[in-house]
Amino acid sequence: GFLPEMDEGAFVLDYFTPGGTALSETDREVRIAEKILARTPEISGTSRRTGAELGLFATQQNVGDLVARLVPQSQRSRTIFEVMDDVRGKIASAVPRLHIEFVQILSDVINDLAGAARPVEIKLFGDNLDQLEAYARTLSDPLSKIPGVEDLFNGVSEPSAEMLLHVGSAASAHAGLTPTGVGDLVQGALLGVPAGEVRAADRAIAVRVRAPDAIRFDANKLGDLPLVTSANHSAVPLSAVATLTPTETRAELDRENQQQMISITTDVSGRALSGVMSDVKSVLASHPAPAGIRIEIGGQYAGQQEAFHALLLVLLLAALSVTAVMVVQFQSFVEPLVVLIVAPISFVGAVVLLLITGTQLNVSSFMGLILLVGLIVKNGIILLDFTRYRMVHDNVPLEIGLRDAARTRLRPILMTTLCTLFGLLPLALGLGAGSELQRPLALAVIGGLALSTPITLYMVPSLLVLIRGKDYRIRPAVEHEPGEESPYERLLGDAMAGDGALFTREDAVEAAWAVVDPVLKKHPGVRPYKRATWGPKDADALIAADGYWHDPRP
Repeated sequence: GFLPEMDEGAFVLDYFTPGGTALSETDREVRIAEKILARTPEISGTSRRTGAELGLFATQQNVGDLVARLVPQSQRSRTIFEVMDDVRGKIASAVPRLHIEFVQILSDVINDLAGAARPVEIKLFGDNLDQLEAYARTLSDPLSKIPGVEDLFNGVSEPSAEMLLHVGSAASAHAGLTPTGVGDLVQGALLGVPAGEVRAADRAIAVRVRAPDAIRFDANKLGDLPLVTSANHSAVPLSAVATLTPTETRAELDRENQQQMISITTDVSGRALSGVMSDVKSVLASHPAPAGIRIEIGGQYAGQQEAFHALLLVLLLAALSVTAVMVVQFQSFVEPLVVLIVAPISFVGAVVLLLITGTQLNVSSFMGLILLVGLIVKNGIILLDFTRYRMVHDNVPLEIGLRDAARTRLRPILMTTLCTLFGLLPLALGLGAGSELQRPLALAVIGGLALSTPITLYMVPSLLVLIRGKDYRIRPAVEHEPGEESPYERLLGDAMAGDGALFTREDAVEAAWAVVDPVLKKHPGVRPYKRATWGPKDADALIAADGYWHDPRP
């Protein structure tokens, strides 16, 4: 999916009848749909708009919409999606000529702002409109048979009835009129011409003069429309200078980027958007487009793919950011890589919980996976930071440091994890209005974090021991304040304390070696130093090991 589906408690039913349908016939068919909505127990009220005065735009008389409001969720047993499916089937059976499309109010606004009116949209581009419409009709039948496809519209514009006016040049000239003049007179008679204003108190009311409705709305009487000539001011009927031919034309023409387009749209119900799109692509592959037609996939699916690519980039940037922080903290690349290696395994928990609850992978759940990166790293830092502390300050090997860290940091890890899980539990249960929008995020975090906690306590230490070795130690840096006696100086002082004589530096080095040499012989695992290369750094490294003697040189 793209965005999580939520029960808004109201939906819009967009409808249109075949092109050229009279307003009275459209009203009759819509009244049948209104009765079906009124008999639905979950619907508390409806409102309807039909015809040319719809909204702020001039709309055809066969187009309109119905808005239905449902009772609160606590007072009904069916979801809004089940109610829409039930109403869709009843209206399709009662009024088959009425084409309907269902959409929730907030979803309709969001989709319009995003430029994706429907989940599935197939755009056909080409120069030949007849060829585009023929190919759209070819695709509509196999597309309608795909499971989960609802409210399919093939994009072919409904025909609109028109009267074609053809002015005879000779006849109009004989009457003292020009073809342009005839057109202006007919336009003024049908649409009206401004004729001044009428003052009513503090308001000015515009006056427009036009032919009576009995002539304007009757095609058989249009030929009797009188035309007054400017030469002798005599009236001649319209039929004397022009012929009227009834015809049909397309109600609307769509273009995108200056290219002629037909858009096939459909809703999705009961299936994931990715599954429906897979079947749609199979239909397109089995019905290749003719030469001169280009196909482009749009709708919410295109927005979903674009959003997923952007979120994948964010996920990679998040991983790089936390890696940089851990590298600075641990002064090594091994520990950060071990923590990040187990992160994809934690994603398995998120995906499994989404599958168990029947929640689709959408933008919200993908954001939960990004959030998991920081939460998983947090547990790893708590564990490995204390391990490093024990290894540095107590000079214990890696295995002992990990054991101590696991015992000491188990409670903080469990406390932070449980607090996060219980904090997200209300969202995961879908409690509260609008919680469906964040429910996939909560489920992804809960599933991933529940699995990452045992992974952090068991797999991270195991991998680190496997890479480093259980006896790995961190050689601490030798630090002493300015003016403070260094370990080498203390060693020289201990060597000279025997007889209190004032030794030269060469004598002191010789005495220091006499103290260190017996200690080295007791530890055969340490490579003996050559006296010629013995110096202050060697002595400092040995003494600072706090009882553990290491060779600081490779």
